[in-house]
Amino acid sequence: MDGLMTVTGFAAGLTAGLFLALLLYGLRGYASRFGAGLLRGLSFPFRLVLRLFGLGKKTSPSRASEMGPGAWAGAVSGHKTLLETTLGEDFDHEESFISRQGLIFKWMMVRVGFMRMPEEMTDTLAQDYAELADRFLGSPVPIVSDPRALFEDVEGAVIARQFADSEHGLLYMLNESRKLMNANVRRLSIWLSSILTLVLVANIVLNAVGVVDAFGPLHGDLFGENTAGALNSLMFGAGSCVLAALVMWALYYTEYSPYQRNTAREMANFLTRYCARLNDHYRTAIGRAKSVTVGEERDSKQLSAEARLWTLNINWIALRVFFIESYVRNVVFQITRNSSYYLLFVPAGFLLAVTALFGLAAGLGLFNPFATIIALGWVFPVLFILIAMLYAFFLSNSMKALEEIDQGEWISFHTLKLNQVLGEVVGKYAEDVGYWKNRVGGGL
Repeated sequence: MDGLMTVTGFAAGLTAGLFLALLLYGLRGYASRFGAGLLRGLSFPFRLVLRLFGLGKKTSPSRASEMGPGAWAGAVSGHKTLLETTLGEDFDHEESFISRQGLIFKWMMVRVGFMRMPEEMTDTLAQDYAELADRFLGSPVPIVSDPRALFEDVEGAVIARQFADSEHGLLYMLNESRKLMNANVRRLSIWLSSILTLVLVANIVLNAVGVVDAFGPLHGDLFGENTAGALNSLMFGAGSCVLAALVMWALYYTEYSPYQRNTAREMANFLTRYCARLNDHYRTAIGRAKSVTVGEERDSKQLSAEARLWTLNINWIALRVFFIESYVRNVVFQITRNSSYYLLFVPAGFLLAVTALFGLAAGLGLFNPFATIIALGWVFPVLFILIAMLYAFFLSNSMKALEEIDQGEWISFHTLKLNQVLGEVVGKYAEDVGYWKNRVGGGL
């Protein structure tokens, strides 16, 4: 028997060692981020004191070349991503039209007036758009990035750097919605995991130390010690499981699910309104581009400038829609990916904590959790498995709100039909040139 225990212990130790080695190998690329996060946690009390006195504000370098060790530590401690650094901090207008509401979970409402884009496509606005288009089309493709950042953060920062002048508020709103939705998933996984863990720990610990027997409603003088104890444990277990199920149901259906859907719906609705405004400008630019050769204007240089102006506007607006949708893809990916991390690692963390707690209690001889579970009978395990299934159901459906974000709801890049529009405009110019060439040739 001793030999068998020795072999079993050796095998368990070897398995645990291999698991830890593989875990460390897989996380080797995150060592610097872990160190920065540890530094952020240790420095939090000092940063909090500094901020109470108006010092120690969040700072972050604006260029990757500035991100030395000290600057990077400052960026991490300020909770700044590359995207947020690129967007800047001038969002007083946007924040005045954003409302974050809720108790445990939050949802974000974007009120009318958030959009800064003018309603009408004027000549002045067309000149501004042409300048932005010239800057974008004449700029090199950014190929340098911070290797310590996640790729989606790099991609979002590149889009923000290229389109912040025109999509400043939209990019900010989408990023804030992403953070809020991810925070809701994190809170949901923590709350539900805490409830499930509390039910398990309370039933095992309170029964093991005799609290349920001591304070239960039934006593041994009426039913006998064993029967009274079993019935008290049964009532406590059933009551705690039913209460846990009701609390989880209330958290999910009264706040989490509607709030997540509201936030996703606000994102989709604002994208619909925003792209509709861009589409109005796009159609105006198409009409003005086709009408360049119509009228009394005979100055060829003026006609050329007008044609260039409106053709640039057509291309610029289409490119904006393309990169807006690319940014939306980025945001949806981050919501899904980050949420999957929370839904995986938070339950795993609670499971490890409970296992460690029970192992410590058994090792110290305080109580035997496995013997206590067996003593509770079959009712509590069955009920606990049922609420565990409910727990898994809620977590597995926590991302259903993303169904509200449907590309078919707004004007998309492919619906602008840029290829067809440019063909029509260039064809119109070619027809006019051919018409006048024929008239002049015929007159001669």
